[in-house]
Amino acid sequence: MYTRGQFAVMGNVGMKALRLYHEEGLLIPVYINKDNGYHYYDGSQLITLEKIKQLRKLGASLFEIKQILDGKVSESDIIESRIKETDRLLSELRGYDPSTALSDTVKGDEQIDHRPFQSCRCICICENTEREDLGMSVGKLYERAAHDGMEIKGSHFVIFEGLDKDGDFSMKTCLPVTGCADEDIWQISGEKCIHITFRDGFSAVRKAHLMLSDYAAANGIHLADRVYEVYNRDMTVDVYYAVQE
Repeated sequence: MYTRGQFAVMGNVGMKALRLYHEEGLLIPVYINKDNGYHYYDGSQLITLEKIKQLRKLGASLFEIKQILDGKVSESDIIESRIKETDRLLSELRGYDPSTALSDTVKGDEQIDHRPFQSCRCICICENTEREDLGMSVGKLYERAAHDGMEIKGSHFVIFEGLDKDGDFSMKTCLPVTGCADEDIWQISGEKCIHITFRDGFSAVRKAHLMLSDYAAANGIHLADRVYEVYNRDMTVDVYYAVQE
């Protein structure tokens, strides 16, 4: 057996990474000495460590890697998810226009309408994350749906709540599904909203928020503290601002 330090050198990885992999259940020491607290690994675990490192290079999250190591999802599923995310990013890069990248110019109110956010049943993850890392949360939901035999019934979306507070808001990433127990489902009730379908790319979605906010102010509409962003396969984003009844 090897101490954690020896194992880190042999596996060409940092001590911090080994601690993290242990905490997340990816690579657990084969023995921990209760007298001195030393952690020991055996040589066969170098194969697992190398697998973790390879998957991390591909952009897999720790959750995704654990699903693979536990046999709950295949590597090919994770790779396919990464390919789709990369394709989305490439599509945005090809459509990137430096002359308008910093502009918040909007096209007007004609695209805004009044419609309810449709009620649905979802599986959700409640975690605040940077938009650039949203794909990790989405990936977790699609993996869970595939593993538990759920049928996906629409595009994934995010709900932001508590926006009237000073930075203390919540963020739920949701995926509409059928085919799972009621206790695993979060029911979304339809509510009155102002809405826009935004076609200028995910990275510029701030413009849609500006349009809806300005429209509400100009028309005396009182907004609730809830916003929905629905991410469609055609790279458009449907943005809904909940309206106070």
